[in-house]
Amino acid sequence: MDNVDLRETSGVVLAYLGDSIWELNIRKYWLSKGLNLQNLNKRVKNCVNAKKQSQVYREIFPMLEEKFQRLGKRAKNGNIKTFPKSCTVQEYREATAFEALIAGFYIENREDLIELAVKLCVEEKKDEV
Repeated sequence: MDNVDLRETSGVVLAYLGDSIWELNIRKYWLSKGLNLQNLNKRVKNCVNAKKQSQVYREIFPMLEEKFQRLGKRAKNGNIKTFPKSCTVQEYREATAFEALIAGFYIENREDLIELAVKLCVEEKKDEV
């Protein structure tokens, strides 16, 4: 992916790539925990949805280098034409930005940031118990 320039590539196009990278990493994480298929699917669905991705985006964004923050802002404000009813427009825009960031992390070989995002997604919060 050496020929992909994060500054020039559409945030929505990067989100398209990031969506698959994110789901793969979440599936790998939960597979490593030895869960059965029903529990795997439930856990994956809890992380691979706009509401959760929006939440993780808001948590990780302040920790990022400026170039990734610029990418997130650009993707969040991208030309998105349709929105699902399962979340707010804001959540969907943030989820799109999050997926673009995941693609950016992948393209820049920042596996550490993908792992951080996975950790933020799967860790139990005291207020969620």
